[in-house]
Amino acid sequence: LIMDIDIEVPNDINSITLGDYQRYMKIVQANEDAEGEFLDIKLLEIFCNLPYVDIHKMPIASFEEVLMHFSDIFSAKTPLVRRFSLKDSEEKEYEFGFIPNLGEMTTGEYIDLNNYFEDIDNLHKVMAVLFRPVHKSWKGKEAYRIAEYQGTTEMAEIMKSMPLGIALGARVFFYRLGMKLSKHTLTYSLKHLSETTTLSEEEKQTLLKNTDGINNFMLLQEEMLSKLTQQPFSQYTKP
Repeated sequence: LIMDIDIEVPNDINSITLGDYQRYMKIVQANEDAEGEFLDIKLLEIFCNLPYVDIHKMPIASFEEVLMHFSDIFSAKTPLVRRFSLKDSEEKEYEFGFIPNLGEMTTGEYIDLNNYFEDIDNLHKVMAVLFRPVHKSWKGKEAYRIAEYQGTTEMAEIMKSMPLGIALGARVFFYRLGMKLSKHTLTYSLKHLSETTTLSEEEKQTLLKNTDGINNFMLLQEEMLSKLTQQPFSQYTKP
């Protein structure tokens, strides 16, 4: 980029922190009707740590080039990363591991995830549930043991410094898995009920309506998943 000022542009999505993403999304949600230029400027202020006055000094070609770079960044896939390292404010390093077996999730973990999941302001708390310090690891194997869940108070704040790509990958993975489990459980329950119970014609019709309702519910969940996987930077997408 040709300009008279220095600018630090993230190389990829994991060069952006979850905390900065939350800051930007809070502005996006509070300014849904704002002009595109306002959010463009906020994008550079937050993700490039660039003062407002310097942004106005940028050549328009450079400004647009940076925005297109962000389009590429946020178009990248974010697969699940099960382990990563992170330092806290005192430079103490932790290795975090994704919950090894979601099927063995505790009630406390499940309740907190449900409470935090939909609100972007709580995404760091979601990560503090899904990722916890690795206590034991087996050499030459992918197996590991994480700390017992005791709430998010201790680790939520440090999660604001985690790479954004890892956070988004874990969020989408968990949501997809939850959808599959919910659909399987509901479908199996209704099928089991119809096969093991003698139903009247009225009860059969009610069962059919419930099945249709479940299918519609799952369609709504799939729409929400689509929104989760589409980052709010479509204005920067190449034509």
